[in-house]
Formats: sequence, structure tokens, C-alpha cells
Amino acid sequence: MSESINIGRTIARERRRAGVTQEALAAHLGVSKAAVSKWELGQSLPDVSLLPRIAAYFSLTLDELFDWRDEFTSEESAALYAEVCALGEKDLGAAHERLRALASEHYSDVNLLLMLASLLTVWAGDMATPFTPAGEKDGSPDAPLDADDLADEALTLLGRVLEVATDPSTLYLAQQQKATTLFQAGRYAEAASLLEPLVRRQDSSASTMLLASAYRKLARDDEALGLLQAERLRAASFVLSSLMQEVGMRDDAAFALAAGNAAEAVFQALDMGTVNPFFSATMSLEVAEVLRKAGEKDAALDALARASEDLAAVSACSDPSGSPLWDRMADRLDPAQAGEAWAAHKSRQSDEVASLMRQAFAERVASSGWRELAGDEPRYRDVLANALRLRGL
Repeated sequence: MSESINIGRTIARERRRAGVTQEALAAHLGVSKAAVSKWELGQSLPDVSLLPRIAAYFSLTLDELFDWRDEFTSEESAALYAEVCALGEKDLGAAHERLRALASEHYSDVNLLLMLASLLTVWAGDMATPFTPAGEKDGSPDAPLDADDLADEALTLLGRVLEVATDPSTLYLAQQQKATTLFQAGRYAEAASLLEPLVRRQDSSASTMLLASAYRKLARDDEALGLLQAERLRAASFVLSSLMQEVGMRDDAAFALAAGNAAEAVFQALDMGTVNPFFSATMSLEVAEVLRKAGEKDAALDALARASEDLAAVSACSDPSGSPLWDRMADRLDPAQAGEAWAAHKSRQSDEVASLMRQAFAERVASSGWRELAGDEPRYRDVLANALRLRGL
């Protein structure tokens, strides 16, 4: 990370670029040559009254003159995020204080603020009871924070990102994250208002295809392939997630069967297990639940058995580079690209997700609804035994 005031370096760089001697600059400003030399060596700083004159001399803004940076690399940001996450597993109050300190100290690092806001949103969503931070809240020491407090903090950080960011992709991500936080906080109308203009944007597929074609004409095939695979991943992920959501919304047995078959076909045809190993088990369980409610015992047990088999293999996620459909996405999907700390964090996170899925699956299978539908069926008993075994892993 770069975090310093580099006035002297800027003066030296701009002076050489303009072909001006230290003596000439000193004469213009009414100071000694030695003073200019000390500025450029970082041994002292110009008097504050001289700063506008120095900036004007080189046609710079004051921001450009200061050349101040406060941005972490992506690897550093990922490591800090992983650090706060790990601390949160041991002491959520201490983790929250650390997060606040990072946000305060680096209030213009939009990428870090985005990550911290997402973590606050995760904490808010997982919070069953308030926790007490080490500091003070609303002037009262040791006052507990609840999910709404954390969501408000996340929204404050996202507001800062939307205020200072200039990169369109960063602004788009911030808007999406803000909508996610609002939705999770139960502020559905606000989330919808924010999302509507994003969803109604002109589809980017035509521009993506045209850019890929331009890359090919320029013999930049690697960039074209990477672009096409990224767009395919986005589109495939949307198709799969939309089918799953619609299964839950419609609660219709015929649709659940059709959607489950369609999702499985897409999942297998596009080798999505290499990039999203958790989807198939989750989708099969959603379908099974809809069929159970409809009293379709045989079809429900078929779907439940598929979910059990998929869940048993959920940790066997292969390297995307081994798939010809995703070989150009391997680097982007590899958490090690953001450093060892981030890779270790993502590995722990994946293990936790798998464990939670097994726990939830066992509870679902052992529920009274399934026992009433198929308690005497050997297939059900086999799935239940497997679910309990998986939960114990």
C-alpha cells in the first residue's frame, strides 16, 4: 500500500519534466535553492502558503501536487478481509472494531470499503442476537449492536463508495451491494427502486460479442476467449439461479420437474460443477420439497436421492482449467490470485458452506413432513441414513 504525502517527489518530477532548475524554481517562489533540494529529498515540506503557487507553476491541482495515495492492492485488501473474518469467528465485537478502524483510516479506498460493507451485511444477516462492541454506541458504553445497526453501517460505507468512485464497474458493484443490504434489512421498496434502473439497462451481450470480434481481428484471441467465457458464466449462472428461484415461487410440481430437468441439462452441458459445485444439490432439494408438498412420493424421493448423492460429492470441485469450457477463467476463479490469506479464507468458507448444507439437509430429511410422506420407504431410510452420516463428517 502507498500511504504518504509525496509533494517533494511531485515537485522533482514536474520540475524535470518542465526542464526547470532548482535555482529557477527557488527564485520564482522566493526561497533558497537548498529549500527546494530538501523538499525533493523529502527532508522538509514547503510552507503551506506556497502550495497554491507551486501547483499553479506546474499547472497542477492541489490533489495532484500532494500525490497522496491510500489504496491497498487487491491482495492486501483480500488479506485484511480474511483477517477480520477470522477474528469475527472468535470475537465478533473485536472484529467489528477492527473493521471500523480500517474503514476510518482508509475512507477513500473504494475496493476495501466495498469488501468491508459486504462483511457487515453478512454479519447482519447471520445475527440471531445483538453483540456488544468494545466501543460506544449512541453515547452509551457497551450498548449492543443489532442487525439494523450493522446494515446502516454497511449502507454508510456504500454511500461513501458511490460518492467518491469514478470507475463504472465499481459504481455498479456498489449499487448492487447496496440493494442487497437494503433487501436483507427488509427495506424492499428501496431495494427495488435501486435495482429497477440497473435491470432496465441496455443488455450488454451485443457489445460483448462485438468486442470479442474486435479482439479476434486484432489477433488478441486470449482476450476474446476470456471475455466470451466470462459472459457465458454470467449467463449460465443467471439461468440456473432463476430456475431455482422460480421453483420456490411457483410451488408447482409440474414446473419443478421441468425446471429441475432443464437445470440439470444446463449444469452438465456447461460443466458448471467446476465453478459452482453447490448448485446441483441445492436445486435437487428444492425440487424434492415441492414434490413432497404435492404428495408426489416417488418423484420426490428420486429428487431427494439425487440431492443426497450431489451433496456427498459437493467437495469434489475440479480445477476450472481442466474444463475446455472454462479454461480461460481459471485465473479469475482461483482465490490464490489474491494471495495466500484470501485462498485460505475461501477454502475455510467453502468447507463451512458444505458443512452447513449437510446440516440443513439432514434436518430437512428428518423433518415430520418427509416422515409422514415416506417414513416406511426403504429408499427414504437410505437417504436419511446417508444424510445423518454426511452431517457427522
